[in-house]
Amino acid sequence: MLGDIGFLLVLMLILAQFSLAQFFDVFAEEGFVPNWVLRLSEFWDKGDITDKEFTDAVQYLQDQNIVQLVMDREYDTITNFLITVILNKEEPIFSQLSTCSSDWYITGYFTPIESDYSGDFKRIAFGDNIKHFRADFLEAVKIEGWGKTRLGDYVGWYDNSFHLSDSALDMHGNKLLVPSVAVDTLLIKQKAKLAIPTLPTPWNEMVFTASDIGPSIKGKHIDIYTGEGKQAELETYRITGTKNQVCIETLKD
Repeated sequence: MLGDIGFLLVLMLILAQFSLAQFFDVFAEEGFVPNWVLRLSEFWDKGDITDKEFTDAVQYLQDQNIVQLVMDREYDTITNFLITVILNKEEPIFSQLSTCSSDWYITGYFTPIESDYSGDFKRIAFGDNIKHFRADFLEAVKIEGWGKTRLGDYVGWYDNSFHLSDSALDMHGNKLLVPSVAVDTLLIKQKAKLAIPTLPTPWNEMVFTASDIGPSIKGKHIDIYTGEGKQAELETYRITGTKNQVCIETLKD
């Protein structure tokens, strides 16, 4: 069921802008994501509605054929929405990102979800607070950096210990979202935009932001954040490969 707050926000946005007839005319013409739906995402981005309320709202809009998400329905809804929005923007990708080079190694990383794992529970201390997590889930967190627990919060692995947060974070402490990528800052500056036209669809049509770094990301190696859960993990396998072309925005010093 759609959360009460998320449902009310959807209704408020609809009623504030359209009559019923106008509403169906507009969303039918606007493609993947109508502009008024983007206003709903602002509530989530500001923290006014929870991940679950936003997910329920987007799922409802998709079920009503109001929003057409580009990825498989089993894919994480929020990441799917973000990917769809990126593809829905008419950005002159290659006219802006004209500095291109070849032979790049592309990998992916994702946020494991504890409910996808079934190992024995392991006891972890956070100061005086004791929590229990699936052991195989924690091993995945050590590899990927962050994981979403069965209670909906996030546990991260850095400085050789586990930490709790209300979201997965990049190395700068910002919320980790598609289209973030980790790069070697000696080759690509942070906040630079880039495109990788040799990737499979829909990643080949996206403009990424260099907003993360990692100890294993050296030289012509880019690590793409693909979202949460098993489908996001499968995407990491699908995009991994060598001999990719990368086009990078030239930033002024």
